[in-house]
Amino acid sequence: MYLAELARMASDPAPIGVVGVGRMGRGIVDQVATMRGLRVMALADIDAARALAGFTENGWDAEAVCVSDDLGTAQHALRHGRPVATADPLLVPELELRAVVESTGVPEVGAQVADLAIARGRHTILLNVEADIVVGPILAHRARENGVVYTLAAGDQPGAIFELVEWARCLGFEIVCAGRGTVLFPDDHHATPETYAEIAQRNRMNPKMYNEFRDGTKSQLEMVAVSNVLKLPPARRGMLEPFCKWQDLGRVFALKSDGGLLDEAGVVDMANAVDEAGQYVHEDKVFPGIFAVVTSPHAGVRSSMGSLFEPGFGGTAQQWGPNWGLFRPYHLACVEVPMSVARAIIQGRPTGDLRGGMVAELVAVAKKDLAPGEELDGGGGYTVYGLAERYEVAKRERLLPFGFAYEGTRVKRAVGRDQALTLDDVELDTSSYLWRLRQEQVKIFG
Repeated sequence: MYLAELARMASDPAPIGVVGVGRMGRGIVDQVATMRGLRVMALADIDAARALAGFTENGWDAEAVCVSDDLGTAQHALRHGRPVATADPLLVPELELRAVVESTGVPEVGAQVADLAIARGRHTILLNVEADIVVGPILAHRARENGVVYTLAAGDQPGAIFELVEWARCLGFEIVCAGRGTVLFPDDHHATPETYAEIAQRNRMNPKMYNEFRDGTKSQLEMVAVSNVLKLPPARRGMLEPFCKWQDLGRVFALKSDGGLLDEAGVVDMANAVDEAGQYVHEDKVFPGIFAVVTSPHAGVRSSMGSLFEPGFGGTAQQWGPNWGLFRPYHLACVEVPMSVARAIIQGRPTGDLRGGMVAELVAVAKKDLAPGEELDGGGGYTVYGLAERYEVAKRERLLPFGFAYEGTRVKRAVGRDQALTLDDVELDTSSYLWRLRQEQVKIFG
């Protein structure tokens, strides 16, 4: 469907913009350069040279690219077929584009860019899950009011989970558990940027950014986003995160009454590739893939699924039911993001349809004993890590949303290591755009 529509758009490609030209943002630019029907015409990065390189290394002459932070100059260039490179993230949503992709990973920037893009009538696609888990509901609400799409992106684990669960629900399956694979060693929650600095440098990644993956924060926040879209709460604070091979998904993520670990069905969780002895097990691991454990009350469907999961049909004898683990062994992050752009422009449909208020919250937990006066430093840093919690619990206990545990927030009373921070433990910058947007969201959704 998309292929035919994009082919028809080839002579007049839909112009799109990307904010944040790091590893993921640049991957999107490169992928779109190979496609028909879409064309990246605006790039913003704190390092304007990186934005310029996104064009010149994809076939544009440097002289043809307009490098400017001025709206009038940029609009004029765009109207005459010249792409725009800028250091100002808020310039991109002001330009005459069909869609804006935000991939900075900075909650404050993501909130501002997304809200402005929606107000200007641009479809808005976020790789910035850090912003979505704080103010996603109000952004989705405003997008519907403005007749545009707001969505997280295909390719990243949340987008891949959305697509798999949508498929399962369309077929009438009940979701027992949805999730992703992860790799978390026993003391990883306390990892600092130095812990994995060598690996980060080898992968050409900022050590703090890489450590957000290693300390568990990134995977936890992604599952909060999944909770809010699919309306499936975390199994418990931080989720169970058991060691589990892909063949055992249907057995492990099952109700206790069926021999599994779950107290209730209809939750999100993660399958760890680190076993009970603290050893990484590569063979048959779920990471970097995603999964959905499904069941059906219909005897005929159970019979069909049981036979199709027999070894002779490519399945495994361990999945007799009542649950079956559906497993996709990969996610393609930036590579698949243009599918969400195409889906928004061609069909007017999100990859993940976020409606209503929050089901889960990412809460900030102390990595070490925190003293009054210390400034928090967000994901992958030295002070906090994030854990998924049910929204009603986080609200009742006044737990600090992780999106406000960044620079500018200071501890005002001692907090012990591995203790969840509360709003009463910190001094917040309530002048931020993110904070104001969050307060409006609370008024709408409670």
